[in-house]
Amino acid sequence: MNDVFHQGELSVQNLAGEGAVAAQNSKMISSHFSNGIVKFLQTQQFAVLSSTDRNGNVWVTFLTGQPGFAEVLDEQRLAIRAELLEADPLAEEPEKEKQIGLLIIDTNRRIRLRINGTAKMDKEFMVTAQQIYGNCPKYIQKRSFRPEKDASRLLKSAQRNEALSQRQQDWIAHADTFYIGSMNDKGEMDASHRGGNPGFIHVLDAKTILFPDYFGNSMFNTLGNIYSNPRSGLLFINYEHGHSLHLTGLAEIIWDEDESSVFPGAERLVRFEISEVVQLENANDLRWEDTELSPYNP
Repeated sequence: MNDVFHQGELSVQNLAGEGAVAAQNSKMISSHFSNGIVKFLQTQQFAVLSSTDRNGNVWVTFLTGQPGFAEVLDEQRLAIRAELLEADPLAEEPEKEKQIGLLIIDTNRRIRLRINGTAKMDKEFMVTAQQIYGNCPKYIQKRSFRPEKDASRLLKSAQRNEALSQRQQDWIAHADTFYIGSMNDKGEMDASHRGGNPGFIHVLDAKTILFPDYFGNSMFNTLGNIYSNPRSGLLFINYEHGHSLHLTGLAEIIWDEDESSVFPGAERLVRFEISEVVQLENANDLRWEDTELSPYNP
């Protein structure tokens, strides 16, 4: 058995017929920060974080700061100098060390780095990395930060509900990007990116969304987690105004080829059943501007 992957990942790799490719690609996974990664992190301003609340629900949020807000302290430790808003669904137990999934993504250069491990969430995040690896640029929409002289990180409002409003359904239906947090049966976390052309996510009703899984690195970290533990979370960002939409619930992999055929380029689907929704208005002082959609989008 490949000791890099847990049983859920191995099962999905085998079901997809990608076991040999996954084993080869797993050689990129390290437990230490390389010099190249240190230099990359020195320029970054944006990170996606997945973890659980006190009830075990998986949530995804994001952290921002000035370039260098994520600083490598040694071969395995990373400090992220950012704080969660009080209304953020992951701000409930800030001092407790927890399993986390971290995604550092540079949308302007289409570079992303995944870091899985543990973190103590205090005024800054002290991360101890267990898995560190890069991903390909596929499906990343090219976006750059836009200077906002008058932007203020003052939260205007926070909403919690058990289902999506019509406005939130429209937001998701027109999105070209979201982030997904997942957890295996041992509680180990992962955060990942998903992108496609606007409309690639189908909102079935106020509690259910459906999205495609496109060809990737064949390691199936997200789907492997879902296979072993359906608890998952999604994050949508309004890039123009800095609003954020956080969903927690249960995910299910759909292998039916007939259902997948409705989605161009889909190899399989994921159905997400929502249990809770949190929307934060003006959640961040950074703004992005659209530049171009990914050429890999089906």
